Amino acid sequence: MWMMIALLVFFPIVSEAYERIISLSPQVTESVYLLNGESRLIAISGFCKQPTGAAEKIRIGTPLRPDIEKIVSLKPDLVLGSREGNPPFTMERLKNLGIKVHYFSRPTNFSDLSDNFLELSSMLDNKEQGKRVIESVERSLKTTGDDISHTVLWQVGANPLIVASSSSFANDIIRFAGGVNIIKTELPYPRMNVEEVILHRPKVVVLTSMGYHVETEKERWRKYIKEVRFVTLDPYIVGSPTPVSFLQAVNKLRTAFHNSTGDDD
Repeated sequence: MWMMIALLVFFPIVSEAYERIISLSPQVTESVYLLNGESRLIAISGFCKQPTGAAEKIRIGTPLRPDIEKIVSLKPDLVLGSREGNPPFTMERLKNLGIKVHYFSRPTNFSDLSDNFLELSSMLDNKEQGKRVIESVERSLKTTGDDISHTVLWQVGANPLIVASSSSFANDIIRFAGGVNIIKTELPYPRMNVEEVILHRPKVVVLTSMGYHVETEKERWRKYIKEVRFVTLDPYIVGSPTPVSFLQAVNKLRTAFHNSTGDDD
């Protein structure tokens, strides 16, 4: 017993620390900054746009086609990727080259997003900061008790028309904002006919400018649905969410619900 105590005193258990980290994912990069771990981040994906300080980091290609040779030359302790945008074979190739990798699961709701964030905070030895961020966001996400039914169509694609259903990650943004998704299917992002949408008559249409012209889509829906309002969300925020950017999207949608007329912009 005394020998064990002596070993713990003179040779304390040290948690594994990662000092040279590469991020292949925009949401992971932004999360690292939220957890004050940017000093350990030596390189990032070329698609990482936020925060502004990330512009100073070395770029190692796109999420789909990172520069493997450059990654190896940087000798990282850890490479972080996400199933949201990084192909499995890329992570497997890095692993086969002897590089430690971590592949975050694709979040299906805010709870999954929080779990990923807390997992990252543990890797950065900053669990307390991770908990503080999540707790702060959760407090702000509490609904306001609004009894009005805000029916929502979340448009993903224009031609063909693709929407976010009640099974999608986007549905959690609608739900926390106090809205009701008009599309209820088990397929997260189904194709729909315009006629089906018209029958549901959404009061709010969410547009994300993902491969289509927002103003053109507004004109289209105005022909079919009277008094419809529009919310335009940054596709980067929606496609690369952190707990904080998730809250930003919820708040923008909440604001649109309480505008009597007109668009958010």
